[in-house]
Amino acid sequence: MRFKKDGRSWMLLCLCFALVLALSPGSVEAKNKKEKKAAKQHSTVQELEKRDLTPAQLETIRADYIKAVAEEHNGMMNTALRRLEREYEAHKATGAPFVRDILIISGGGAKGAFGAGFLQGWESVKGSTALPVFDVVSGVSTGALIAPFAFIGTEEAYTSIVDFYANPDKNWVHKRGMLYIKPSHVSLFNDDVLQEMIRNRIDEALVEAMAEGAAEDRLLQIGATNLDLGIGRIFDLGHAATEAVSSGSRDRIHSILLASSAIPAVFPPVVVDDLWYGDGGATANLTLFVSPGFNATWRALHPEAPMPKYRIWIVVNQQLRPEPAVTMPSWVSVAGRGLDTATHSLQLFALHLLASIVEDYRETEGMDVEFRWVAIPEDAPKPGSKDMFDKDYMLALEKLGQKMGADPSVWKTQVPMVYSFGD
Repeated sequence: MRFKKDGRSWMLLCLCFALVLALSPGSVEAKNKKEKKAAKQHSTVQELEKRDLTPAQLETIRADYIKAVAEEHNGMMNTALRRLEREYEAHKATGAPFVRDILIISGGGAKGAFGAGFLQGWESVKGSTALPVFDVVSGVSTGALIAPFAFIGTEEAYTSIVDFYANPDKNWVHKRGMLYIKPSHVSLFNDDVLQEMIRNRIDEALVEAMAEGAAEDRLLQIGATNLDLGIGRIFDLGHAATEAVSSGSRDRIHSILLASSAIPAVFPPVVVDDLWYGDGGATANLTLFVSPGFNATWRALHPEAPMPKYRIWIVVNQQLRPEPAVTMPSWVSVAGRGLDTATHSLQLFALHLLASIVEDYRETEGMDVEFRWVAIPEDAPKPGSKDMFDKDYMLALEKLGQKMGADPSVWKTQVPMVYSFGD
């Protein structure tokens, strides 16, 4: 079906509005004077202005972007190789297991409370499924906010991120006045207070700890979506932390994390390196940088060395399927259910993609790869209100996460089919 330009624009606006309804159908108290006051109080919030770029200028930006990303990817591969060499030397010297542990944390908004609680509960596990020191931590959206704390991996770090999700504030976000759906608004919601809370949580001590992890050649990867070029990007946040310690400025780190969690149209985009970014979940809710030539490079550099055992751990801050609900004969209901279904289906497809990559490594390269995932179960507690950040609901999810994290039997290895109800 084809639409005229104006019709398509209206449809996109409607879909964005429906997404807000799905995330926060209720009313959040807000006044224009409160928004203006908050903007004055939080001077670190970025000011976004209209831009006038010609196609030629945009193409130049694209070419520069491709080079920058290629350099970043090359840097991450070299970091991974150095880390592997460290672990191989330790394996030869002490007999320590030659294992590479990778943690992937999905998006999910307020449901990130589950993932935060899960990681804290995981601390109590002993044996083969005990919480490891991760070689790679990857996060998107709310998972991006959790990822730095999982990367640091101390009891204090896990307690800090659990505390963040346990204490949401109703003033974190609010609608932009009575006419918040006006097309001229940069977003439907103002999240200045939430942004400032995140900046305060990612403080100097945390960034220094991230840089220490990067100095050990561990990788902290954050997925975001480049809105200007319409493509996903994986940022090397560990490298950014190293630069932040050197320069004394944490602005770029804050911008990357805020960008990854900025739901398009719901929250304002965030500028990183002069380009506009939004929620990483818009391109992939599970991200992992995989260099096609990594294994071949390792074998060429160390022909006498074995390949390490890989363990991939995935924490999904969502249920894998949307809850059943009666669809009503209105565009709000239909669009809301359509977006909800699409989001969950894409999550399943992402899991299947990762599982297929693992299977390919096993079959074609003879690698030993363990693949485990966990998600919010279907019988999880339900929200008691329609607020975007329902404190009681988040606390219930956090408690559930802690319980499940302490139970090694909750990990699953098989991904359910998209077109069926079974596990």
